[in-house]
Amino acid sequence: MSSGLKKMKTLKRTSTLKLKDNVEEKVDKIKLDDFEFLQKLIRTNNGGFLRLCRNAENGNYYSMKILKKIDILESKTVERLNNEYKLLQKIYHPFIDKLRGINTTDPMALYYLYDFDQGGDFVNLLEQNSKFPEDQTRFYAASIITVIDYLHRKNILFRGISPENILLTSTGYIKFTNLINAKFLKNDYTNTLCGTPEYSSPEMINRKGHGKPHDLWALGIIIFHMLFGYTPFEDNDPLKIQQKILAGKPNFPPNINKEAKNLIKHLLIVDPKKRLGNGKNGIYDIISHPFFKGFDWKNLLFQNLVPPYVPVVNGSDDISNYKKYEENYYENPEIEIEKEKDPYYKWE
Repeated sequence: MSSGLKKMKTLKRTSTLKLKDNVEEKVDKIKLDDFEFLQKLIRTNNGGFLRLCRNAENGNYYSMKILKKIDILESKTVERLNNEYKLLQKIYHPFIDKLRGINTTDPMALYYLYDFDQGGDFVNLLEQNSKFPEDQTRFYAASIITVIDYLHRKNILFRGISPENILLTSTGYIKFTNLINAKFLKNDYTNTLCGTPEYSSPEMINRKGHGKPHDLWALGIIIFHMLFGYTPFEDNDPLKIQQKILAGKPNFPPNINKEAKNLIKHLLIVDPKKRLGNGKNGIYDIISHPFFKGFDWKNLLFQNLVPPYVPVVNGSDDISNYKKYEENYYENPEIEIEKEKDPYYKWE
């Protein structure tokens, strides 16, 4: 191979997915009195909920994630929330929700201010459609891949790939909203069992150490989930889910596109060393797979593509793309945490 051809290949690999790496932004401290709290939108999978709110000064609408401090202390997730907060100040990606502000001084709850993603809940969209057509799956999968690539280059293990952690903007692009399981890797491996059970990798279940290949496995799961409406190792018994994952033999439906099947099979290889995307070419082996042939990665990141699904939005406060919030779960009483026992009161 000539040196010129090598250079072209290198440029292709870096320009396809490259984003600026060095980001460091302080998060604004917000006053709760500056906001009018409106409808609840969704319950988050870490025990809190998102609520629509309106800034009284400028009239703009936002989402406020609210986590009760008593729940955080009882679930022993203080350290993971600390890590997420630090991480959110060091990253920027168009498909990760930007933390706009935070309030930690309320004795009962933490408040995280985000943009209002009017496209709604990805889980709701998937349930309404039962499954996505191939072009829609390809679009969302490519978006997820750019997030994986960005975080991995910053030595961050994501562990947040699942429909429950995704919202949609008013234009139809995805936004990841929950990075509580993300982790800066000091070594190549970590051992914490976390995340959605159906999306666990074999190495996470074995508790022998899992690293970046875990996210590649989860990518294979969500592609399967989007194409067929269910996960490949689904079961009502959590133990059987683990057994199926360790066996690593997804049951593909008939008439599956051969390129999609090949991609999923190579992402769901039990041995992480042999998993697609974990070879010497890294993520490039995934983006160059025939399933993504001709896909415009650069304009995806610039958000110049027309998504295969564009939500209908009528007005800046329209919440019709969210299911009606059901208040049918146990809520802790409003318990105040004393300042000396509050690990968040003086959060910087």
